[in-house]
Amino acid sequence: MYTQLATMSYFLTRIHTIKHVNSFFLAILLIFWLVQVETPSVKFGVPLSHLRRCGQMRQGLPLVLTEMVQFLDKHGLLINGLFGVDGKVKQYQELKKSIHNGGFPEFDFKDVHPLASLLKFFLKALPGGLIPELHGKQLLQVFQDAKEEERNTSMRRILNTLPEEHLNVLSYLLFFLSRVATKSQQNILSTENLAMVFGPAIFRAPTVVDEQQQYNTLMLHLLDNITHLVPEMYPQPSASNDEEGVQHLLLTELKSKPPASGRLGQMKKRLRGFWRRFCYCINSSE
Repeated sequence: MYTQLATMSYFLTRIHTIKHVNSFFLAILLIFWLVQVETPSVKFGVPLSHLRRCGQMRQGLPLVLTEMVQFLDKHGLLINGLFGVDGKVKQYQELKKSIHNGGFPEFDFKDVHPLASLLKFFLKALPGGLIPELHGKQLLQVFQDAKEEERNTSMRRILNTLPEEHLNVLSYLLFFLSRVATKSQQNILSTENLAMVFGPAIFRAPTVVDEQQQYNTLMLHLLDNITHLVPEMYPQPSASNDEEGVQHLLLTELKSKPPASGRLGQMKKRLRGFWRRFCYCINSSE
């Protein structure tokens, strides 16, 4: 992006030397530059606010997150050790590269474990963490020191100070993990096990092992007290009709899909032609 800004700055300083460039051509050039700068490609390791600005969110949630969660919700709930077994390195890297470059491939059943690993990586790679260090310390202090009858109220007050995107993702994730835990007899992922897996991914990893254990205990409290701590973004639990009679926390159906990359790619290809013509005008005017 900085290279593009420098290039545009240079051309703007030379624009007065070009006599045969009309306004329409300059408008097309500006559109091309904006497309180059704003086109979202990176999905991992960028702030949630960046994904929002790039149009990579629907209903306040990152598309990359909902795509992975919906697939895992449909195909992974009964798999033993869903989040405890890392996927094959090659499949993991291929999926990561494909999603990172802006695409959402057709996931296959063999992608369950790689996607589960990618979900954890998405959370760990968030700059500053899903729950930033300051909020994490405040939550931990309240969790340890507050009276039981005041604990959840105080913790919810702190959670409500999170950036909107962070609170949305946290709520979405907690409800999904609770759904995973309802199948713990099959997938061996009780809320205790999920807290150990996702505690380090959600909170900034402390340097002391004992502190991480404290944050994992805090994560378990979040999972066990969802309805008291995070906004009710999703339908209330309803009795299911399966044999176990467990209550499922229903996830919303996000019908919006990411914009097709084909049209954008064609537009960029055409505008590159205008860019080359512009460069030719610059050179010929010297």
